[in-house]
Amino acid sequence: MCGTDSFFSSNDKSLNGRNTGLVPGEKSFEALYVFLSCVTFLLLSVQPLTVLGEHEGVLSFDQSVYGGARQNWSVSTARNGQIYFANHTGLLAFDGTNWELNSLPNETILRSVEVSRDSIIYTGGYEELGYWKTDKYGKLNYTSLTPIAEKYFLDNIEFWNIAVQDDYVYFQAFPRIFCYHADSITSIDLSGHIHVMNKVNDKVLVAIRDRGIFELKDGKFNAFIEDETLIDKNIKFLLPYKQHQILIGTATHGIFLWDGQALNTWNAPWTDYYIQSELNRACVLNDNKIAIGTLVDGISVFSADGERLMHANTQNGLLSNTILGVETDEWNNIWLALDVGIGYLTENENQGFVIEKLPGTGAIYSTAIFNDKLYLGTNQGLFAKNIDIDSPEITLVPESQDQIWNLKIFDNQLLVGHNQGTYVLNGEDWVQLSSESGAFNFVQDPFHPNLLLQSTYNSIIVFEKTENGIKFRNRITGFTDLIRYIEFDHFGNLWASHMHRDIYKLTIDDDRRTILGIKEYGKDIFNKDFGIHVFQVENRVVFTTGDQLFTYDDLKDTIIAYQSLNTALGEYAKAHRIIEAPNHHYWFISKEKIGLFFIFQDSVKQIREFPTSLFNNPMLVEGFENILPLSEYAAILCLQNGIAYLDASVANPTENLIKNYAPTIREIQLSNNRDRTFLLPLDTSDIKIRHTFNNVSFRVSFPLLNELPVSYQYYLQGLQLEWSEKTNTPEFNFERLPKGSYQLLVKAVDLWGNESKTYTFSFEVKPPLTASRGAIFVYIILMISALLIFRSWGIRQTRKKEQMQSEAREKELIRLRNEKLRSEVQHKSKELASSTMSIIKKNEFLLDLKNIINRQKTELGSRYPDKYYNYLNNKIDENISSQDDWKIFENNFERAHEQFFNKMKEQYPDLTSSDLQLCAYLRMNLSSKEIAPLLGISVRGVENHRYRLRKKMNLEHDVSLTDTILSI
Repeated sequence: MCGTDSFFSSNDKSLNGRNTGLVPGEKSFEALYVFLSCVTFLLLSVQPLTVLGEHEGVLSFDQSVYGGARQNWSVSTARNGQIYFANHTGLLAFDGTNWELNSLPNETILRSVEVSRDSIIYTGGYEELGYWKTDKYGKLNYTSLTPIAEKYFLDNIEFWNIAVQDDYVYFQAFPRIFCYHADSITSIDLSGHIHVMNKVNDKVLVAIRDRGIFELKDGKFNAFIEDETLIDKNIKFLLPYKQHQILIGTATHGIFLWDGQALNTWNAPWTDYYIQSELNRACVLNDNKIAIGTLVDGISVFSADGERLMHANTQNGLLSNTILGVETDEWNNIWLALDVGIGYLTENENQGFVIEKLPGTGAIYSTAIFNDKLYLGTNQGLFAKNIDIDSPEITLVPESQDQIWNLKIFDNQLLVGHNQGTYVLNGEDWVQLSSESGAFNFVQDPFHPNLLLQSTYNSIIVFEKTENGIKFRNRITGFTDLIRYIEFDHFGNLWASHMHRDIYKLTIDDDRRTILGIKEYGKDIFNKDFGIHVFQVENRVVFTTGDQLFTYDDLKDTIIAYQSLNTALGEYAKAHRIIEAPNHHYWFISKEKIGLFFIFQDSVKQIREFPTSLFNNPMLVEGFENILPLSEYAAILCLQNGIAYLDASVANPTENLIKNYAPTIREIQLSNNRDRTFLLPLDTSDIKIRHTFNNVSFRVSFPLLNELPVSYQYYLQGLQLEWSEKTNTPEFNFERLPKGSYQLLVKAVDLWGNESKTYTFSFEVKPPLTASRGAIFVYIILMISALLIFRSWGIRQTRKKEQMQSEAREKELIRLRNEKLRSEVQHKSKELASSTMSIIKKNEFLLDLKNIINRQKTELGSRYPDKYYNYLNNKIDENISSQDDWKIFENNFERAHEQFFNKMKEQYPDLTSSDLQLCAYLRMNLSSKEIAPLLGISVRGVENHRYRLRKKMNLEHDVSLTDTILSI
């Protein structure tokens, strides 16, 4: 028997309250069947009405997650989404994203917690009571009330419950109650053991052993319910009920209903369960449902009429069956303080999917419903289980071990595509039909309905429906390859997609025995030659590539992009698997999403989508994702060690829910490059941040609306150009922000892509001190000063330059003048030397002439008359010592050696004119031989004259006369 299945609710009254898998009033998944006639399929279905299963909507947090002790004694919720737990080691706070443990100063145990307002949390514990307030930085600070209350303490007193009424706060211990009002503590002695204290219908009610129930008001107590029925009853909770009635839970007699006049048993069919499970704590949900926590069997949620709607314990997700605290939040979710860890149950509407974990089955490749059982084809063999999701029993079909690729119901028989061939399951019999290994895909021949074709590791084979059942008929010859999927087109061509690459169009004979023609399509058509598969959409072959869809153009006998369907499907054009469902519905599977579409003629409509990230525990079978359609909207999704029941008729209930909330800022931290940090007040807006602290970190949170996680996106305007990629981390760090104005935008995004409201925070990073207004003013002053200094320096430099240029000109003039003088001196010296040489030569000639005359006189004697001899000698002597020659020499010498004679006379006033004349000749560096003609004396006479001159000049014997004269 095969067919499709739908979800619907049923009330099973037959179990009559037994503590088993199903109890009175619980909803479950049931299967409907499709019967196959010899002519056509008849689908018998009921419109699905899916409910939350016991395996769905349960989350658990252990101490490795929240960072506290394993025991949690109480829980309280705030309207802003914060959840607080009285943990064994302190106050545990959860903002939907982050956990934070706040220890008491004396590190004692907390037993109770109650949120009065979002910013005030009262706690009580072992010999300790007080309250916590959130400061402007978002941190909780504790104020102990013990100093003003300890005078009323008894030994080892502990506070187990807290109730807040107006401005009165009551702390309940077993022997007495403490009232905190107007900053003072008073003790209320009720003369009995106090079982419990709860706030009911704006009243604070206290249950006292064997005395009844009392009301506390304005610090005083009055009797409220005095009934003998309550004698010897251990009252565990007091709850408001409809029409101002009260539910009273007891440990040994179940639950009573107080209607204002009398006590009556409430929900009698479940009384035994309450007693056996030892009910402990309870709360009323926003929709009047009642959550009852027990010490033995977890928690159950009942309708106001007593029907159990939900049950959670260690078998379906909780870490402990001992419920020590129960509370509901703004979104009707249930929070549990457990003996081990923390529990969370979502009371949101059904998400449209239910995951059933099937440990030990392995990766599930295919499923089928046959003979009232759900069969699972896995990598470990064929498993069978009851189609009821609440039935955990699962068995392995004998001899079926090994890889199962595909399950197909044909002619009311279950065919199994096995790694070792093809098998049929007849009752309990496991019969092999074919030994062709790697039996993949089954396709019924549309032109020969009695034939079934199958792709395998090596070939394509044919099965035939006969009077004796399904039989292997033949292997199709003319083609062998590793084929995964096969499909017929409306021309009778058989399309085959390789396991890894390329597509084949096979022309097959009408008897389905021989391949007549083969045409291969690959990279030249699809721009890739791997990951290409063939499916059928509305009787037309469609090829998936993971990028876009292609189809066969029979007019041009080629493959083309399926543009119209690609456009209509949007992102689903990237699907790599297409599975047909009834009535023109198709499931498309891509890497990111699974979507159901209605496709008929030109109409393409998306019904529902499921992000693949929903299925991460257990995960999808990557590359071999598969779906078993049960109806138009319902299906079974194959997972690893599990399956998921999908119901696309259920709209996503969180789509509008998430849009009503925005992320909340929890911390703003600034730091500099030296790791110095400080926090900013959370109510800050449009702040200005010093540039030295331009490393900015933000931590946000978002309420836990349901059990499905959210991710975050942020956009820092002024730095980024677009929204960031999605991240699961609610902390955003921006380092070394340049000066400027910024606005941070943060939003939460659920798995479906629905977005929350946007949180915004504006701030400005001030310019560095070197770029501030004051600094700029200083810079301007300094610049002006620098300009003035530069101008002054420039003027000085100009003047200095001008002076240097003037001095240079003057030096140049002096140089030129000196050169001129040197030239003149040289010229004069040359003239002096020339005139001196002329005089020397003249005098030498005259002396020679005189010597000649003297020799002649000597030789001639008297024959040479004295008259002529004396005349000639006198003339010669006159010319040798001629004053004219001296005048000429003196004149030239003075021109060449200015002031020489004056300096000589100043230094040596005893010098005569002949001495000065000798000095002049020595100045010219003339030798004695050269001087002798000039003076008209002999060389010895010159030497004698030099000797006398040295004495007049007082020169030592080792001092050169010539050098002395040259130095003057």
